[in-house]
Amino acid sequence: MAKSLEFDLKYFALGVGLLVILLISWLLYLLDSSALIAVTLFGVIGIPLSIASLRVYQRIIQPFYRLSSLVEAIRLEDYSSRAKPAYSQGVLNELSIEINSLAELLQQRKRRYDQHAFLIYQLMAQLDTPIVVFNDSLQLSHANDAFSTWCQQPWQSLRHYSSARLGLGLDEQQQWQILSEKNNQNAEENWQLRQSNFIKDNHKYHLLVLTDIGQEIRKTQQQSWLQIIRVLSHEIHNSLTPIKSLAQSMVEMSGTEPRSKEALAVIVKRSISLDEFVSRYATLYRNFKVKPCWINSRDFARNLSTLFKAQSIVFENNISAIPADLALLEQVMINLIKNAIEAYPDATNTSGSDHNNAEITLRFNQRQNKTHIEIIDQGCGISNPDNLFVPFYTTKEDGNGIGLALCRNIIEQHGGTLSLMNNSNSNGAKAEIILPNKLMTIANG
Repeated sequence: MAKSLEFDLKYFALGVGLLVILLISWLLYLLDSSALIAVTLFGVIGIPLSIASLRVYQRIIQPFYRLSSLVEAIRLEDYSSRAKPAYSQGVLNELSIEINSLAELLQQRKRRYDQHAFLIYQLMAQLDTPIVVFNDSLQLSHANDAFSTWCQQPWQSLRHYSSARLGLGLDEQQQWQILSEKNNQNAEENWQLRQSNFIKDNHKYHLLVLTDIGQEIRKTQQQSWLQIIRVLSHEIHNSLTPIKSLAQSMVEMSGTEPRSKEALAVIVKRSISLDEFVSRYATLYRNFKVKPCWINSRDFARNLSTLFKAQSIVFENNISAIPADLALLEQVMINLIKNAIEAYPDATNTSGSDHNNAEITLRFNQRQNKTHIEIIDQGCGISNPDNLFVPFYTTKEDGNGIGLALCRNIIEQHGGTLSLMNNSNSNGAKAEIILPNKLMTIANG
């Protein structure tokens, strides 16, 4: 196999030159020419021949050098250069045309790929699921606002941080995992990691999507409870309807003793109450038609203070507006404030008349492009936090176990979260509502 085209051309030119020298020498020998004539003849023929050979060599080699530079640019993803054919016909012209066509095709594909990458980044920004992109050096390259919430600080300030500093890393099988010891508040058992790789600008990137397992579990639980409630509602309603109808008929019958009528009236009343009770539970996880708007926070706080005049409610308002459905948010806030009032040791009823010493703090803040609403009390705290949002579960004598589950359902349909926890540095508990700082229209039946 020959070393190179240049090598073959040089030896071909050398061979042609030797052949010409031999022919000239043989001709001079036959003519018995003098030395001066021989030198002159060699100069007249040899110099032009050498120049012509060099020009032919350059003419053949230079197009290949240009094509080689163009292919190198294509390899480096620079598709803007084009080859200028040295010949109007022949194999070199066809090769130049093919390379130009390849560069054009790759440039179009890269343009489409860049558009897709831009759309992916735009989509990431709209999702409430934490998504992060690391480069091949495992440094933060891009993320969305949900990841900022997960890290509890803006991701832009964490750019070029290593994945380990952010609580994420690769295991021995090169699978991504959450480093619980680095990020205890986002324990691995609460999140699921999904990973993918892609190439951009000739560099490898790691795309990670973090899924809140707890939220998925809650959705499954809600569906299970909803199915149970539907079955119970159907069966209880079918049983109560004939009982109520029969009792009403017996009350209206002549000859029924007054004591029996009184007992039958109680049966009718309790049947109606039980039917209404079951109907309320049947709507526990229904979808609301959320109509969000920008609620003036001062007016909203003033309305709440009017509803709870007997209590000492301290408002700490650091925002101007709240993005939510006014009627639904008021329903949630009233329920949570009543729970905070009833958490005091001397709580005896739900009207609020016996809780004049209840001190409730309401805070309205904005952090990391989220609206935070906190209801803080100094009561007895939460004794069993695991069952707070379980339907039918209640620690109140007159409770029905529907309030908190309904509140969380309303907040989640706003695209937000509701959490309850004990105060870390004092008595009592805190309810926190986090809403996206944008209007989200959810129109479900």
